[in-house]
Amino acid sequence: MGLLKKSRAENFAGYFFIIYYLVGLVGLSLLSTRDMFIRLMPLSLLLSSAILLFFHRKWRSTDAIVLLFIAITGYLIEVLGVLTGHVFGTYWYGSALGFQIFNTPLIIGLNWMMLTYCVFAIMESAKLFWPLKALTAAILMVAYDFVMEPVAMRLDMWDWAGGVVPMQNYQAWFIISLVFLSAMHLAKVKTNNRVAPWLFGVQFAFFIALNVVLRVF
Repeated sequence: MGLLKKSRAENFAGYFFIIYYLVGLVGLSLLSTRDMFIRLMPLSLLLSSAILLFFHRKWRSTDAIVLLFIAITGYLIEVLGVLTGHVFGTYWYGSALGFQIFNTPLIIGLNWMMLTYCVFAIMESAKLFWPLKALTAAILMVAYDFVMEPVAMRLDMWDWAGGVVPMQNYQAWFIISLVFLSAMHLAKVKTNNRVAPWLFGVQFAFFIALNVVLRVF
């Protein structure tokens, strides 16, 4: 695919994400369709990740290995977190994210990979030393989780003991994000993916909007 065609396709993917998540916002806002759209969440995550990775420009075996490492490790950390309460705090998963093993949805590892990839791609072109890039990207990850948490509890994605998100959760997100981002940096992954900022930005806005909407409906 030529660079011009690739650029146009990336823009099209960005517009698609806007429309797609707007439809999701409306579907989750209406009580009559909310349950159906909740059941579609795993499919939405799979589709978003597939589109994102389709636009990864130069695949190397190392890229695939490090992304698989993030997905598997992210899942295993979540399993440890659910079973012990020592990673993020005491929480449990609902049914919204689909099939579970050890009370943890398999797809949650894919979510860690997708978000790590997106913030890494966003910071890739920044003219900063790597430690500053990593810190900024990790803060973006924590900010994303902060706006997602209230929505997740309302939509049966997961819930917390006492209905309160502990500070431990955000600390863990920051540290885990730094580790995953550093793995991508050490593996010298070159994303050069213009779809990543679209996806991250649209999802971030989606969760902010849902925070408002779900308080009303």
